[in-house]
Amino acid sequence: MNFKVYNRSQNLLLPPSFSDFLGESHEAVVLCELLGELDLSCLEEGYTNGSGGRSAYHPSMLLSVLLYGYMNGVFSSRKIAGKLKQDLAFMYLAGKQTPDFRTLCRFRREKGACLEDVFKTIVDKARRLGFVAFGTVSLDGTKLKANANKEKNETQDSLEEKIRKLMEEAERIDAMEDELLGDQEDDVDPQLKTKEGRAKRKRELEKKREQTSSHLKQRPASEPGVSKDTKLNTTDPDSKLMKMKRGGFANGYNVQIISENGFVLASHIAGTSADQNLLIPTLQAFRDAHRTNPTRLLADKGYSSEDNFAFCESEGIDAYIPIHQDPLDLSVYTYDPEHDAYAHQDGRIFRFKQRMKKRKGDTQIDGQDYRHTIYEHIDETTKKKSYLCISPNWQRLAAKHKRRLAAPEGKERYKKRMPDVEGVFGNIKHNLGFTGFLLRGLTGARIEWNMITLAHNLKKLI
Repeated sequence: MNFKVYNRSQNLLLPPSFSDFLGESHEAVVLCELLGELDLSCLEEGYTNGSGGRSAYHPSMLLSVLLYGYMNGVFSSRKIAGKLKQDLAFMYLAGKQTPDFRTLCRFRREKGACLEDVFKTIVDKARRLGFVAFGTVSLDGTKLKANANKEKNETQDSLEEKIRKLMEEAERIDAMEDELLGDQEDDVDPQLKTKEGRAKRKRELEKKREQTSSHLKQRPASEPGVSKDTKLNTTDPDSKLMKMKRGGFANGYNVQIISENGFVLASHIAGTSADQNLLIPTLQAFRDAHRTNPTRLLADKGYSSEDNFAFCESEGIDAYIPIHQDPLDLSVYTYDPEHDAYAHQDGRIFRFKQRMKKRKGDTQIDGQDYRHTIYEHIDETTKKKSYLCISPNWQRLAAKHKRRLAAPEGKERYKKRMPDVEGVFGNIKHNLGFTGFLLRGLTGARIEWNMITLAHNLKKLI
């Protein structure tokens, strides 16, 4: 038989370059070249060892290693640290340096604000290359699991009661041990062998109780309208219990994105399951990032509301959003301005009852401070009440959007929504395998989402 000769112990005459093995077209090599063209000076801010002390790992190296990990479905800092000793591409990006998982995790959290600037720079580069033009963009959201135990959702009252009972039990055991054992040696926990040890453990429990209680009391203060019956998660208080796409409930975050041609242009994360109230903050995030608005917006029925339509109109955004409810057909009513009443063609008379004032933060239209006007009809025989809700602005906006989507041009444009934005979520969840957050808290979720959207955009760019 004739085989090629190989020797696992063969030494090389000259030390090889990792790039020679990877090749010029390898994803890691192209990523390194792309990041080298960007201004990453913001990552170098905050280091205080310029006048002495141990040298730090270069932030550009740490960023490239983390991004390459996210681009290939490796999100854990421990797993990335392991790859730095095993994977040729990771070793190339790190220059054979091996920062541990704590360094990687600390860098990811501490430099989270800089990731937003890097994200904007990548989007700007995609725009210069002609991949995006801020023309027709799509908006949609998805729910991702938080790093939180669903069983740890507690109301403030129930958690305080649980802590109180634990403290009472600890005090009861301490008193019993003091009476029976004193300072005698025995086979119990070493910390319980002395009064000083028991007192120390009691102080630790008391400190933990105070910290937990203090954190819970701060939550309602920062969120007006949150009652004591509202459940908060003790492992990730920012997350909310919400229904997931595949069924079942879990603590998570609602992630909103604006995409064009498969690129993520802006995003917004919230602890609420309703999409309707997230259109405006997501568009504001787009404007804050790029100092402009998109030309037109495609979104599904879940974003249909008077405020959303009015906001898009005031910002000059050509929105295509199916209406969630047909406007009231006023042709079957006759309005009597003298008595401020509406007469239905069947003879019912709806008389003025009240005006519904706008909520704080609602979009103001024509200086009006009210949203709807309610009219009431009382059946003389049965005394049953029925109501008529009149909203001139909703009537106008709903009719406008209904005509826009019914037009052939509107139908053709709206077809682009699903493959564009749903394709982004499909790639992130299925191909990259990102289905939940590892970092806790809203800030941690934003940092991690910036990382994964950066990885998504870079995969498309290179």
